[in-house]
Amino acid sequence: MAGIYPIDSAEIKTATELLKSHEGEQVKQHIVQDALGRDQLVFTAYIGALEGDPCMVNEYVYASPTTTKIMARQERVYKWKAIWDSSFIFDPTVSYDPDGDGVI
Repeated sequence: MAGIYPIDSAEIKTATELLKSHEGEQVKQHIVQDALGRDQLVFTAYIGALEGDPCMVNEYVYASPTTTKIMARQERVYKWKAIWDSSFIFDPTVSYDPDGDGVI
């Protein structure tokens, strides 16, 4: 028996529809970590996404409460939050590592 594709957002009907928005585009991500600093939720949207635009979210499940070994992952649909854009500092006109030593 085939599974049923969950509808997380009325604006996005299929995974293909959302993934096409990322095809050949730059993306941005917001990462939520658990109390141990492990990535738990990773939200990915196209670079121009605004408040409420659809995004993909990957949820990670770890093998035990203290390990970093991932035992399960699922993709779902969510809505991008504009507040997540406030932490970005990248400016394409700035030379961030002019001497190449990896220190900004």
